[in-house]
Amino acid sequence: MSPRGQEQNEQMRTEATEKIFMAALKMFAMYGYHGTSMKQIARQSGLSYGLVYHYFPSKEAVFRHIVDTSLDNSIQATRMILEKPGDAWEKIADLSSFLVKETLNGDSFLYFLLILHAMVQGKSIPGFLAHLTGKIEAYYQVLSPVIAQAQQDGVALPGDPYVLAAAYFSFVQGLALLQIQDSGIEQHITPNLLMNVLRASK
Repeated sequence: MSPRGQEQNEQMRTEATEKIFMAALKMFAMYGYHGTSMKQIARQSGLSYGLVYHYFPSKEAVFRHIVDTSLDNSIQATRMILEKPGDAWEKIADLSSFLVKETLNGDSFLYFLLILHAMVQGKSIPGFLAHLTGKIEAYYQVLSPVIAQAQQDGVALPGDPYVLAAAYFSFVQGLALLQIQDSGIEQHITPNLLMNVLRASK
């Protein structure tokens, strides 16, 4: 096969997998793992049933890929924000602004719903829940050192930084879930609201 042909095939593969990814993300986020079928994913993607199976051998494979990719991207984005210059509380403020502007608005909140479904329904997939727990723990551990520094600065609540990081991200997940019931709630979600989960009492 010529280099041009290989390039075209790779482009087709990239476009197809992206369509499958976005379709599966929406289906899994809205209906959960058990409420989603490969036929629904194929229909939502606009691709044939056979082509979806060509790239992913099973619904479980699609689910694992989307959950892993979503968490890896979230961890990377969080790490990049928290590694910027500034004191610990400024970094928490930047992260909170990012989550409100880029994550809790529009279709981005689907990622949070996906993880919620994964946490609840993942136990039915052999080995998946332990894998997911490890990923989520890594997510919390990215924020924990920043919270510890904010505690030393006297601006964050006392307590286990890991537990506080878990509480912070759990609050964000809860807000994402609430948007399903009340689409207007996003207008009242501010970075300050998220920061109050970690803010020290005066």
